[in-house]
Amino acid sequence: MTERKKYGWTVRGLLGMIFSPLGFFFLTMGVLFWYFKVGQKPKEPWIFLYVFGGMGAAFFLAGLGLLISDLYRRALLRRAYEGGYSVMAKIADVSTQKNVNMNGQSPYMVECHYTDPATGTVHVYYSRYLYIDVSDLLQSDQVPVYIDRMNEKIGFVDIDAVLPKIQVHR
Repeated sequence: MTERKKYGWTVRGLLGMIFSPLGFFFLTMGVLFWYFKVGQKPKEPWIFLYVFGGMGAAFFLAGLGLLISDLYRRALLRRAYEGGYSVMAKIADVSTQKNVNMNGQSPYMVECHYTDPATGTVHVYYSRYLYIDVSDLLQSDQVPVYIDRMNEKIGFVDIDAVLPKIQVHR
């Protein structure tokens, strides 16, 4: 059995996972309160639908958009891995992403560079978020990058290929 590749979630996907259900909940509450006319005076029949439903629809649509954009990014990476070509890129840096903070911890990303021999263009690719510092764990200074045949801007950094199996115990 082959191990499934990890394409990782970005901030957009994580926010989409939060805002979509939250917005759906408020949208549902607004529609239900409007339909059953819970706690409303006869002059204000639409207030719950406008307030809860409007706010819920805005959050739901924004969250859904963020979630769909990240799922699309993951599908592009999967297409690059499964149907693209592989190159070896040099690992340039392992850096902390200070703009992202999950449970008081910022994730790490591996930056790697690949120079196209035909054009001399240097391409920079980034790995998925890693929640431990892997600087000392890298088994090679090069990592395989799978580049999409249709769009060379899309590349999947197979960071798991140069890392040992990691188990974090807390």
